[in-house]
Amino acid sequence: MLSNDKVWPLLAKGFAAVRLDWEQGNHYRDRFGFVLGTGDQLLLKPDGSLIAPAGGKRVYGRHGEDTTPDVLARATRESGSAGEITQLRIEWFLWSTGPSAKRRGGFFPPRIDAIAQFARLPIAEIHGPIPEALHDPAFLRRHVRQFLWKRGDEEGESRLVLRRARDGLPAHLDTGLEELRGEALVSEALGVALDEAWLRYMKDRPLTARGYLENEHGRWMRGVSAQMLGEDESIRRLARDGKLRPPGR
Repeated sequence: MLSNDKVWPLLAKGFAAVRLDWEQGNHYRDRFGFVLGTGDQLLLKPDGSLIAPAGGKRVYGRHGEDTTPDVLARATRESGSAGEITQLRIEWFLWSTGPSAKRRGGFFPPRIDAIAQFARLPIAEIHGPIPEALHDPAFLRRHVRQFLWKRGDEEGESRLVLRRARDGLPAHLDTGLEELRGEALVSEALGVALDEAWLRYMKDRPLTARGYLENEHGRWMRGVSAQMLGEDESIRRLARDGKLRPPGR
């Protein structure tokens, strides 16, 4: 999304992001008094408070302050020390299990399957005690962006269920990717299993371009449809050849 080649490496190495869709705009309208537009971004502290852009602007990105390396450095300073920022916690990434409420423009919070289909990410459901590896910030930096994370049943055996979203799933595919338990949840083994499941998902991940090209609001992109589909297919081909690297690697 960001074309500045000095910005995206910083984001890939030092930041973890949650993609927002239009339905969640209602939430931010209530909190900050406006709805994010296409290409708009907010930078938030870990407690959820806003890091305001410079010059009285409301957002970063297309309609606000440009997200340059200096801006990201300032946001990091305002959020706390670098040591505090890098101590990721799995609790930050667990999708809400609360009931969805109908709001203008859709439901909030959206269902995790809908978001998984929208963001084209597999889902990781944590059942029982949370594996120790998921409390390790270094482990999370390597793996947290591969999945959408959900808290399952807190009782019973510790296990991790990895699956595709059911919404829009092709008929020849099952939702199940992997179910991990026991020694498979130990740090090194778990890391290998997560990488393998993610790579398996990427071999037939839903096409990015179709989400735009089949949506009437994306008709303006149809002039570059061949390029978009070609890029999607190249990612699938890299995954099938075992050459695709996980995020941030």
